[in-house]
Amino acid sequence: MIGLRILPALAGAFMFASSASAAVSIVNGSFESASVNPGAGFTSLSAGSTAITGWTVGGAGVDYIGTYWQASDGVRSIDLNRLNAGSITQIVNGLTTGLTYTVKFDLAGNPDGAPTVKAAVAVAGVDTNFYTFDTTGASHSAMNWSTQSFSFVALAPTITLTFASGTAGAYGAALDNVSIAAGVPEPSTWAMMLIGFAGLGYVAQRRRRTTVAVA
Repeated sequence: MIGLRILPALAGAFMFASSASAAVSIVNGSFESASVNPGAGFTSLSAGSTAITGWTVGGAGVDYIGTYWQASDGVRSIDLNRLNAGSITQIVNGLTTGLTYTVKFDLAGNPDGAPTVKAAVAVAGVDTNFYTFDTTGASHSAMNWSTQSFSFVALAPTITLTFASGTAGAYGAALDNVSIAAGVPEPSTWAMMLIGFAGLGYVAQRRRRTTVAVA
């Protein structure tokens, strides 16, 4: 009986997790919207620039790529190096504390110059993840984009998401098609929820029995 009584609560918890997943998204994850038009080439953006909708440029700046090379999604992408290592950052809101989130993105590298292997760093809150991309065989028409991902547990409703170059010089890692999705709460969180629901069911059962006995 107690198990039956906690089923609606569990269903509600699963629905809550699903709604949390739908509520969070990356603004302009494919970099298609901006106040500047890189056209058939690219536009260099300095630190502090907010020309790319939803994003703030940092470090030594980035190159905002138009049709200069093949994008992974849409027609625009980012070279994380301007003349040296740069970064791009977005504040992500609407996270649910305790939920695990997965960030996906497509990674490539500027094939125009050395080094052959480009390095990039993805930071979400306190989580830091390192990536490399080998540009051997890549060209403007075939960038060989590779989908990457990492997961983190939300410690607060808001995080700072940053992608930064780990390569010196003017030819850096390329970025496109950034997205975020929520999973389910950590196992420890679910365990605490189940204990709480079971406790509520037990208390309700005891109250019912006490009422029947007094009557």
